[in-house]
Amino acid sequence: MHTAPESYRCLPVITDSPLCRACMEADETPTHVLLQCRGVAEHRAAYLGSPALLPEALGDLGGLLSFWSELGWLE
Repeated sequence: MHTAPESYRCLPVITDSPLCRACMEADETPTHVLLQCRGVAEHRAAYLGSPALLPEALGDLGGLLSFWSELGWLE
């Protein structure tokens, strides 16, 4: 079961840890969050579909901004 996006909003945006705040399994890089992170998989699918490559994910600016906003990571 995945965590609701509201739970991400209470996490600090700036951290000393490079680990992904959604899954804590890998470094939080754009590639990880947009293509690999299991912690945001449902949100990624809802806003971006199932991108296989980073350029594909970056091609939908509206979906991308909605995805980051839903996670609360633009604040």
